[in-house]
Amino acid sequence: MRKAALLCGTLSLAVFVSFYLLPESVLLPAAGVCALLSALSLLLPRGKGRARAHLALLGAAIGLFAFFVQEHFLAAPSDALAGEKRVISVRVTDYPDIYDTSEYITVRVRDPDLPGVKCRIASYDTENFTALTPGDELSVPVKLLPARERNGQSVDTYAARGIFLRATATGAPEITGRWDFSFLYAPKALCRAIGEICRSAFPPDVQPFLTALLTGDKTDLYDDGAHYYALADAGLAHVVAVSGMHIAFLMGFLFLLIGRRPWAVAVSLPVLLLFAAMTGFTPSVTRAAVMQFFLLAAPLFGRESDGATSLLTALALLLLLNPSACASVSLQLSFSSVAGIWFLSDRMYRALSRRIEDLKIAENRHARRVLLFAAGSVSSSIGAMALSAPLTAVHFGSVSVVSPISNILCLWIVSAVYIGGYIIVLLGAFLPGAAALAGSVLAWGVRYIYAVSGFLSRLPCANVYVRNPLFLGWLALVYALFFAAWLRSRKTGRFRALAPICVSLALLFAAAGITRLQWSDTLRLTALDVGQGECIVLTSGEHAAVIDCGGSWVTHDAGKSAVQFLGGECRKSIDALILTHLHTDHANGAAQLLSRVRVGTLYLPRETKETSLLAEILDAAERQGTRVEYVTEDMALPLGTAGLAVWSPLLPESDDANENGLIIAVSQDDFEAFILGDAPSKAEKALIASAPMPDAEVLFVAHHGSNTSTCKELLEAITPETAVISVGYNTYGHPTQKVLDRLAKYEITVLRTDTDGEITIAAGEG
Repeated sequence: MRKAALLCGTLSLAVFVSFYLLPESVLLPAAGVCALLSALSLLLPRGKGRARAHLALLGAAIGLFAFFVQEHFLAAPSDALAGEKRVISVRVTDYPDIYDTSEYITVRVRDPDLPGVKCRIASYDTENFTALTPGDELSVPVKLLPARERNGQSVDTYAARGIFLRATATGAPEITGRWDFSFLYAPKALCRAIGEICRSAFPPDVQPFLTALLTGDKTDLYDDGAHYYALADAGLAHVVAVSGMHIAFLMGFLFLLIGRRPWAVAVSLPVLLLFAAMTGFTPSVTRAAVMQFFLLAAPLFGRESDGATSLLTALALLLLLNPSACASVSLQLSFSSVAGIWFLSDRMYRALSRRIEDLKIAENRHARRVLLFAAGSVSSSIGAMALSAPLTAVHFGSVSVVSPISNILCLWIVSAVYIGGYIIVLLGAFLPGAAALAGSVLAWGVRYIYAVSGFLSRLPCANVYVRNPLFLGWLALVYALFFAAWLRSRKTGRFRALAPICVSLALLFAAAGITRLQWSDTLRLTALDVGQGECIVLTSGEHAAVIDCGGSWVTHDAGKSAVQFLGGECRKSIDALILTHLHTDHANGAAQLLSRVRVGTLYLPRETKETSLLAEILDAAERQGTRVEYVTEDMALPLGTAGLAVWSPLLPESDDANENGLIIAVSQDDFEAFILGDAPSKAEKALIASAPMPDAEVLFVAHHGSNTSTCKELLEAITPETAVISVGYNTYGHPTQKVLDRLAKYEITVLRTDTDGEITIAAGEG
């Protein structure tokens, strides 16, 4: 291993160990011990062993010390300021993120006690940040918040981006000046300008994809949930995560234009730096830029570029700049993917190429090119998945099985769309009309990608959800099978992949079949742990329904949780999605669920107010062909051998969404459960007065245990045996002690998602 690779590798390993395993108190002593041992290693006899020991220990010492410095001098002091109200001086470092009810800016603090600390400021006055641009210097009153804690839980997402403070603006900012070096933000202005041209040059259905592909800004694509989730489930989300593939396309096109002239490197390096700056120096882009720099610069120094050295150097550089970046999901996936490609893909491609050369069809030049391209796509896709799939399973709960197929079918056109997109953007800067015409032609390439991803994502077992132990075991067996095949190849000299591939597919379909055989006609009700929200999944045989789908967005993604639960049971469709009311904690995951799972009918309460959340949900329903029905009168819905009774709003004269929400009773044989949404006591009493109430085995407590719900009249009317409270971290005091005491008074067993996690009750168990 090259010396630089060893040094950078141990440095990076030390940072990861520091972040995930070591307490702060041992960081400095451990760094000192490693530094001392590194110095003492120089006393060993000369040789490779001494050099390796010295570099490995030196790298570990640097990594441990770097993490200690960040933790002790930056992160901990920033945490200590949480809760403080003050006026801070800041410099804006990026354009604001604008939403319906809030705005966010990222800044560098200029106060003497917080020099250079990166902070994310939220404003709920949507006029505060709109006109700000990078380089503006402000004075803004704020309440400081911890960046490493959100909704009562530890979070790494901000620290991974170098943000160690959050804040809420308590007043309007005052612009105090402009940074002297604001010209350094020119790449961000260029990126924004490209985004604006994309919006005018490309048709609306493909513009979000092209903006993400060309600039890395996926904001519009996230809003286009149907296409984004199809790309993700088909294993194609990486094409819009700007990385080495995009830099390879860009450099390839650049060299095609200027050729391999002696001065070509001098031109390409500034272009490389500009592109990395324009896309925000994200981990994947920085990694790719550093590796590309090594590749371009090595011949100038009479050296060959070494993949391991350039990869580990890029990682060490990122971690020295921000040791907490080791928690970045994009960093972990980017580096693991490239490591897999470096270690496996070239070997696979050479083996497949030899097989192709032996085929008679390869005598045709065009057929040979197609086969070699397919071999390259398969090799790179499987190489990337080999090391990144376990991380994908950990972070996202699923692995795309169809990824190699989708990459074969789409990567060839992604390169054309990417280069064509930039040409059209350049044209759009001077001839907008011509750019729009060309953009309408290029759009068909994106629509082809949409069609492929949409088709593949809907296939059975397109994704495996590792919350199912059978699928988790299957994933482990796949690695074991290919490892065994590799061990055998060391004896035979030839790697035979067909057998492990066939066995893996057979085991996958067997796991799916066994999972489906476990479906039972017995009604099962599952309250998912979605934080301060509610999402209840009902299943009976082949039938399923979801009641509400919302939660604490930052720490709990209700839509993702529902998709993973259903996917873990091999359910690609549900009969109904019923939203009791349109508050975010009950509905902010509904659009994602509608986009990723076929939903028969969406049921909404009547008199639902027009909001951006409702528009997003209705748009997702329309895209997927889901029927939408407003509940204007009481309804009875079948669910396999179970049934649902849905009460229309019991207080129609009220403007309050909680009072106008739906109430659902779920029954099977003698089993009865009530789901009340956020219904207040007034609505509960109206329910009791509307008809005789059956005895209930289960009550899903209204409004997360708020004191305004769960009145004694309801408890006496339905006499539940078990109460389920869907609740998470909150500042409202939910569930209130009064409600808990009331439930205890009636000897009702209480289950809570914040303490018990996901809760499943089967009919008859009570």
